[in-house]
Amino acid sequence: MAQITALIGAAASLLCTLVVGALAYFIKQTLSDFRKADERNARKLAEVDERFTQKLAEVDERCAQRVAELDQKHAANYKELTQQISDLKSDLPLVYVLREDFIRSMNNVDGKLDKIIGSLADKKGG
Repeated sequence: MAQITALIGAAASLLCTLVVGALAYFIKQTLSDFRKADERNARKLAEVDERFTQKLAEVDERCAQRVAELDQKHAANYKELTQQISDLKSDLPLVYVLREDFIRSMNNVDGKLDKIIGSLADKKGG
């Protein structure tokens, strides 16, 4: 009986060694697969990062060109508006009459009309 117990113990020990060895092998293979997948993902990520950086540079360049175009356009518009305002300032005294000048002129006209009416009244009355 002792021999059977020893044989069963040796078989169990051998079986445990085989199971542990197989588990170690599969774990090693799985870790190796994970490392390979990680390397592939790192390469893909580097490619995506490179493409993203390239696209970002292209968009940045297009935006810079557009901003430069808009700056030129707005500078031209600003210059034109400045010229128009300058022209308007110089034309205003020639085209429009100030309120105070209009009131002064109307008072002069009213005074002259009053004199004319006064002279007509004196001629009729006198």
